[in-house]
Amino acid sequence: MAKTITLLLQLSLIIPFVMVIVSALIGLRVLKGNPRWPALIGVSLTTIVALTSTLFFRSTIHSQSYSQTLLHWLTFSDQPEVALQIGVLFDPLSVSFFMLISLVSLFYLVLNSTWSVPFASTSRSSSRFTALLYLMCFFATSGIVLSTNFLQLLFFWFCLSMSMNLLHEVTLNSDTLSGQPRRQWWGWNAFSDGMLLLAVFLIADNFKTVNYLQCLHPSAIQAVHIKNSAALPGIGVVLFFAALPRLGLFPASTLVLSNERPWSSSSLAVLNLLALPAGLFLLLRCSPILQADEANQRLLIQLGSASALLTMLSAVSLSPRQHGDRFLCWISATLGGMAVVILGMNTPDAVPLTLTMILLHSCVFSVLIPMICLLRANALSAHSLTTFKICYLLLMVAELIGLGSLLDPFILARSMASDTRAELMVWLMILNIAGITFGFARFYFSLNFKWMSSTSSWKMSLLPLWGISLLISLTGMFLLLSVPFFHQIWPGLTRQAMENPFERDWFLCSVFCMSIILSTVLAWMCAPKTDVSTSTEKPKSAFIKLGQSHFYSLRILNQTLSNPLHVIAKMASLLDGWILNRFIRASLEKTPRYWGHILHQMQNGQFAFQTLVLLFTLSILMIVILIL
Repeated sequence: MAKTITLLLQLSLIIPFVMVIVSALIGLRVLKGNPRWPALIGVSLTTIVALTSTLFFRSTIHSQSYSQTLLHWLTFSDQPEVALQIGVLFDPLSVSFFMLISLVSLFYLVLNSTWSVPFASTSRSSSRFTALLYLMCFFATSGIVLSTNFLQLLFFWFCLSMSMNLLHEVTLNSDTLSGQPRRQWWGWNAFSDGMLLLAVFLIADNFKTVNYLQCLHPSAIQAVHIKNSAALPGIGVVLFFAALPRLGLFPASTLVLSNERPWSSSSLAVLNLLALPAGLFLLLRCSPILQADEANQRLLIQLGSASALLTMLSAVSLSPRQHGDRFLCWISATLGGMAVVILGMNTPDAVPLTLTMILLHSCVFSVLIPMICLLRANALSAHSLTTFKICYLLLMVAELIGLGSLLDPFILARSMASDTRAELMVWLMILNIAGITFGFARFYFSLNFKWMSSTSSWKMSLLPLWGISLLISLTGMFLLLSVPFFHQIWPGLTRQAMENPFERDWFLCSVFCMSIILSTVLAWMCAPKTDVSTSTEKPKSAFIKLGQSHFYSLRILNQTLSNPLHVIAKMASLLDGWILNRFIRASLEKTPRYWGHILHQMQNGQFAFQTLVLLFTLSILMIVILIL
């Protein structure tokens, strides 16, 4: 048994690392082969290891954790407790996320490899290195979720940022695109890396160690809070800002607008299937620190609610048929903001419910990303479009089950709300769920109109789409029915038994169900009534026209309010400049007089030489600053 445990711990990181090397050799043409196969084989073997580990540890993973150090890399002589050790940790959270990223990556790569013919127009360098860079992102994310300490998490966090930057460099067209999108992506990734580096420094300085089991223990957190009451709020804020770009929260959600053309499927997959789980894992791993302070909880609830509302409004204002890539990114960012809010509510089953939502969401998006890219390529026949509709309905069922799992924390948060603001946050989450349902339903109704078919003889295989869609919908059904065996093989989803939500809060449950129904009806009413693919001018729906009228009215109101404020700001600037000039002139006129007075007192022995040197230095610095 010990050998089996050691083998599973080692293979979880060694397999993706070896396949990265093989994929790099194929990309550099040292070895011959299809660049897609190493990524598919590596992710498939990693999924088998993750599934085997889950089944093997299902009976003991809740009572103990398993860890093994694979590599001792860097050790500090003055602080031996702070060392960079590459290892593997198996506990309910890490095993659940390891299984999650392996499954969704496998689903995406299977569909992307099956439907790769319409995307043959990409450049050769892009096709050679895209699979390699995705595999590098997958390896970095695996290192994050299986890390044993904060230094290892920081190292693989840097690797994920580097791989994402390189992937965007490859997928973006260098000939026709300016450097502004690249600067924005590199800047946000550097911001995330810097915030996590600062968080690791604060953790090592306050906890005197970077090991998870020691830092996240309740007694250690309580000792740090007693010693320094400002440590936990500071660490919590820095950790939140480190995860913000990965989760795609506002204002990082605007990065999808930096590229005017549609995003590639690999970029969308990395952003929604790997980066978002990595950011959510960071917050869930550090949840004992975040939930130990009330200020951190308020920060998560308020900023998460604001970001989720903004990204939801951005998603529903777009047509999923024409801007499917941005629609997916903003829906994913909305769900990320809702997960942050649930974590801030600090309910008893916050982690399992968040895992349930993110599991179904990631599985659904692993199918939607290749599907939307294929629709954008106009490579569908009538039979394929019918299959797409049926599979999309199955995916919508799984997504609604994931959203329905959030009822329990919302009911508990509403019952514990002490003021109107806390209860308002709960109703905002219901509004976000209605907006997400509206977006998904609107995309389905847009499929009812014929898409432009491809004139080539290429035939797509629909068997993987059927199998993956049925598997995802069955997973949602198992979670809804709380099948015991399913919770045993997925340890992070285990939660306490809840009573009927309608008996706990019938009003909230009724509003939740009505919002789902009304948003679906509204999506049907706002769906286009003509085939926009055959018309020369794309008609705008009533919902878009309403949004434009609101935009113009807000623009007029903004100009009405901003012009008087601009005049006031100009007057304040002139007054500030006049006061500053008067102060500089008075200082320059009176400084020699003060020096003469000091020299006169030095002759009488009232000032020492050290005092003279200090005053002389400060005076020079003051004059230089005033002149500059």
